[in-house]
Amino acid sequence: MAAKVLSSDPLSRKLEKHISREIDEYFIEQGIASQGDIAIRNDFFAALNVSSFKISSIGKRGSDHAD
Repeated sequence: MAAKVLSSDPLSRKLEKHISREIDEYFIEQGIASQGDIAIRNDFFAALNVSSFKISSIGKRGSDHAD
């Protein structure tokens, strides 16, 4: 996974994003990575283990309750 760099300067952040996109495009063009590989690498949630999370309703929002 690529290192993440945080920047508070909007111009610097724009440049970082542009460079990252150029690198991604190069990897795809050269056959180093597929678009799927790039999507996974750039996925914010990929570093989190979300497999153990469960979604449940809160309050009267469940389908068992009549309005």
